[in-house]
Amino acid sequence: MTRTRKQVVLLLTILLGVGVIASGTLSVTGQEVDESQKTAITRAAEKVGPAVARVEVKKSLSRRSPYSFFDDPFFKYFFGEPPEREERKVESLGSGFVIDWKGEKYVLTNEHVVSGAQEIRLVFSEGRTFQAKILGKDEMIDIAVLEITKGEGVDDLPTADLGNPDTTPIGGWAIAIGNPEGFENTVTAGVLSAKNRTIPRPNSEGNYQNLLQTDAAINPGNSGGPLVNANGEVIGINTAIIRRNQQGVPLTGLNFAVSINSVKQVLPQLISQGEVTRAWLGVWFQEVTPEMGEKFGLDDGEGILISEVIENSPAEEAGLKPGDIIVEIDGTKITSGTQFQEEIMYREVGEKIEVTFIRSQEKHSVTVQLGKRSEETTQTPEEKDTITDNTFGITLTENSPSLQEKYELVLNEGLVITDVQELGPAETLNEGDVLLQAGESNMNLYSLNTVEDWEKVTSSLEEGDTLLVRIVRGSSYRWVTLER
Repeated sequence: MTRTRKQVVLLLTILLGVGVIASGTLSVTGQEVDESQKTAITRAAEKVGPAVARVEVKKSLSRRSPYSFFDDPFFKYFFGEPPEREERKVESLGSGFVIDWKGEKYVLTNEHVVSGAQEIRLVFSEGRTFQAKILGKDEMIDIAVLEITKGEGVDDLPTADLGNPDTTPIGGWAIAIGNPEGFENTVTAGVLSAKNRTIPRPNSEGNYQNLLQTDAAINPGNSGGPLVNANGEVIGINTAIIRRNQQGVPLTGLNFAVSINSVKQVLPQLISQGEVTRAWLGVWFQEVTPEMGEKFGLDDGEGILISEVIENSPAEEAGLKPGDIIVEIDGTKITSGTQFQEEIMYREVGEKIEVTFIRSQEKHSVTVQLGKRSEETTQTPEEKDTITDNTFGITLTENSPSLQEKYELVLNEGLVITDVQELGPAETLNEGDVLLQAGESNMNLYSLNTVEDWEKVTSSLEEGDTLLVRIVRGSSYRWVTLER
């Protein structure tokens, strides 16, 4: 064998050796990672699983005959009152888990799982069953605390430890345990996809806030079950699934849980008094966009923008006004709407706070004593007229009783949008929105009650100028910017 051939063979042998070693190293490393992941999930499931129960709920639903003529005055005149509403028993399933709170055992679940319950039964994986009742509930964050009322061995029930989702990183393990479709102690794993999510409630009345998002599979029956981190600590309570988008396209992996930190905030009140009494400032607000921040003279764009102050509220008594931007509460910077709400609602009713806000590009501070929610304001009717502004692509009509009925308006002032041109500058606005104020900045806002008010505000605008507008949509106040 020549010297050159020997060198080639030797080089080939070395390369093959390296390849074998590299392949072996990758295989071992992948196996170790896989085993590590399995161990974390298994440990978490073994630690929390025994504390998880199937929540069986019995409730009654009442309904009247579907025939609408029963409610007709003619029918009532000749035949008397319509038949009694029919009662029918229904059963539903959910999940829950046992915790230890100051030496006592309680079960946490979702409020929507046990709402209207006449009977509640808890079934654990080893077959033990208990009767329970609702001790306290909070519809706002969809949480209920159950007290075990009947059954042997309550003191022996295993409990789940409560963790802190703030210390669980995005991308960290998230393990959902529950009873989807009644299949007991089902374990699914994914990651913590995001924190501090906001989604609309199923009844469209407000939003669920400060939710954890995960792609761990959650299905009907999982509601109320724990979302667990790799350490076997509960970081959330599974509560919602988004199956389709607004266009009806199926979605997967969009599952949400109530942060256990939100639960900890209200748990003492739920156990001691059965409900949560929240402090109240009395403002409608929205987060500040960069465009609005520029209009209001903000450098960092932080804070929340007051879009309406409710009559007879603590905010009104303290002198806060629409257009004020709250930037601090007791020296703590406000960086999001969720943070602002939590800074307020988890305080004591009657507590005094220092509110720092910006008005007319100057910083001010005021002391506000927090209270409870009061009735909202009523308004004064105005004259009626209509204008079509082709520059912005909208038709505005002065408010009237007929428009209030047509669009179910909460106000009887302002200019009502009765038509929006597609692809126009105002395409983000909707028919039925009410325009209340407008101006080139917060320093020169004008109230909008007549079409002449709108003409006065927009007459001096040039191409490329933006208009700051305060609107109300449904019962929600907000600020928007429109570019000419």
